[in-house]
Amino acid sequence: MIDWDDVRYFLAVARGGSVRAAAERLRVNHATVLRRIAQLEERLRTQMFERRFRAPPRLTRAGARRWD
Repeated sequence: MIDWDDVRYFLAVARGGSVRAAAERLRVNHATVLRRIAQLEERLRTQMFERRFRAPPRLTRAGARRWD
């Protein structure tokens, strides 16, 4: 079962372009954003973002398709 609050975190990153921007918008710590996205990915059994070193996260095909 999907926690719709986790979806809110996913959308904040997708729209804001970064975990930091999402954390600021949601007024939470960046670790909270990462944890909530990890929970969503675990529940959906798919990776929603490509994690890149020193670069903003990029939506995977699954991430773009699921919430487009």
